[in-house]
Amino acid sequence: MKATGVIRRIDELGRIVIPKEIRRTLKIKNGTPLEIYSGDNGELLLKKYSPILEICDFASEVASSIFKATNLSVLVTNMEKVVDCKGVSKSFVDRPFDSVFEKTLQQRNGKIYNKADLKTLLFADQTASSFAVCPVVSEGDVFGSIVLFGTERDVTYDELKLGVAFAEFLGKQIG
Repeated sequence: MKATGVIRRIDELGRIVIPKEIRRTLKIKNGTPLEIYSGDNGELLLKKYSPILEICDFASEVASSIFKATNLSVLVTNMEKVVDCKGVSKSFVDRPFDSVFEKTLQQRNGKIYNKADLKTLLFADQTASSFAVCPVVSEGDVFGSIVLFGTERDVTYDELKLGVAFAEFLGKQIG
C-alpha cells in the first residue's frame, strides 16, 4: 500500500470522505461499489468491487461459447478494463478503456459500431472492421460488457443479438 498523507475523521454516522483527488485518480464515482477488508494490524482496505471478476471463470466459458459459435473475437470487460478474451491475443487482458467506451456501456443497449468508431475505444492498434458492445446489466446497474469483433468481416445483427443474450445471462448470474 502507498500512503497518501491524507487523514480523515469518521463522522457520527460512521462515514468517512474519500478525497476528491483520490476518487478521480482511482475512477471512483458516486455509486461505485467498494469492498471493505480488515487487516491483522488494524488496517482497513477499500477495493473497488467487480462482480464480473467474481464470475470470471463462468464469463470465460461464455466467451468461449460465443467465439466457437461466431468465429468472432470476444472480450469480457468489467467497468474499467478487459478481464478475459477469446480468439485474440491475451494482450487485451487488463487493457483499460476510455470514457467514451464507458459512456457506451452506460447506454445499456447492445450496439454495433463501425471502423470509424474503433480508434476512440479499445482498438487503437487493431484492424477490426466492426465491433458490437453488449453491456452486462443487473438490477439496472451496468457491471461490464461482452464485446464481439471481427478483423475479416463486420459483426452481423444476429451476432449482436447473441452477444446481448449472453450479456443478459451474465447479468442474471450477478443479480
